[in-house]
Amino acid sequence: MKRFLLSLFVLPALLLSARPAAAAPSDAVLLVAPSRYTVMQVAFDVARRYPTVLVSYQGAAATLALHVWDGTTWLPLTVSDYQSGSFLATYPGRVILVGGDDILPVETRKVSAWCDSVAQVPALETSALVNGIGTILPFTPADWRWFAGRYNLSLKNVAADAQAAAGRENWYGEKGKVSDPEPGFFKYFTRARRQRIPAAKTAPALVPVEVERGEVVEVPAP
Repeated sequence: MKRFLLSLFVLPALLLSARPAAAAPSDAVLLVAPSRYTVMQVAFDVARRYPTVLVSYQGAAATLALHVWDGTTWLPLTVSDYQSGSFLATYPGRVILVGGDDILPVETRKVSAWCDSVAQVPALETSALVNGIGTILPFTPADWRWFAGRYNLSLKNVAADAQAAAGRENWYGEKGKVSDPEPGFFKYFTRARRQRIPAAKTAPALVPVEVERGEVVEVPAP
């Protein structure tokens, strides 16, 4: 219980104060999620491991109700305060919206005035939700193990096959041989040079010899 309280008491530092809003650490996140028990359970667990401001939503359009967790209780939050970021003392570096387009209110997307890094995780099922958030936040191997133990999930390295294939690659093996022709410039240093006959040993060209006709001597018949 003590760890739970210590983790969540850091949240008010990101909420409204008398000072103007400023940039928060890049790993701080505003997590906007539907007010459903299993979803909020994951949201609070994220807050245990990362500086997080939690905002819950319920309903849509005219019936939309927003609340922000101040570390001890849920406080009502107007749509205008949410969209302007005026309820924050510091602006988180990113916003994660949880829920598919069928339930996520369009009003929650309008935070570009104070944050341009917005990601959406449509899944609500626990394992898919953890996976989705873990691909946005810089989850460490320790984080993955913690969430796996927390929700009795199995860890699988999705890059294992690619890593194993990379380990088996051998440039000098049979599968690594280059099948393309040798580069053209090789011929100037190898094959063509061996076939060339040195100029000094070349036989002289045959030049026709013109024979001048000599004097004709007429011998009288006997």
